[in-house]
Amino acid sequence: MTSTSKRRNKRAWIISIIAIVALLIIAFIISRTEKTVDPASFADVVTFDLGAHEKGNLDSQIRLIEYSDFQCPACKSAEPAVEDLVNTFGDQFVFEYRHYPLRSIHPNAQKAAEASEAAAKQGKFWEMHDILFARQNEWSQSFNPEKMFSSYAKEIGLNVDRFKYDLKSDEVKKVVNDSYNEAVSLNLPGTPSFVYDGKEIDFNDFINQHLDLSQFIQPEIIEE
Repeated sequence: MTSTSKRRNKRAWIISIIAIVALLIIAFIISRTEKTVDPASFADVVTFDLGAHEKGNLDSQIRLIEYSDFQCPACKSAEPAVEDLVNTFGDQFVFEYRHYPLRSIHPNAQKAAEASEAAAKQGKFWEMHDILFARQNEWSQSFNPEKMFSSYAKEIGLNVDRFKYDLKSDEVKKVVNDSYNEAVSLNLPGTPSFVYDGKEIDFNDFINQHLDLSQFIQPEIIEE
């Protein structure tokens, strides 16, 4: 092959790469473009003030807070243990979920957290929480996670137009950002992180130090 032919092939290869990248960018922009939501379409939808996301005994003085990231694989792995703890010892403490999206390594985590708060506006934070972890592998790699979040919103029975409206709201963004800033101020090393009485605590240490396990310990049988 002559040097001229090599140059032509290289030029053609470069042009092909540029064209492919351009098409991907155009496709991404188109996928991100959505019709403006008409507020009249959800005028009758009942909404709630955003607040703490809690389970267990809400009157308890023992409060375990988890700072978590919906795109974090370790957080997904931890959720069954947290759920089991609440189901077993929920009468002894209150569990609270807070956001700590690790934006530098999880590009869709911030928007996922906002999706959970948008669901919370319609009283279904935990339903969105559960589906985000269950489908983590699906949306975490998406260029357009908002489209998937909207499909989840429909699946769990939300008014989708209202969900889309809240997903873009400053109110929802502020809730997530405030929680993130709290986690940073506590110097939490990553996710999931558990906090009790303002300090980070190991999950198992919390169980051993602050919960009454005696009712689940089999009494020793003494033979005479």
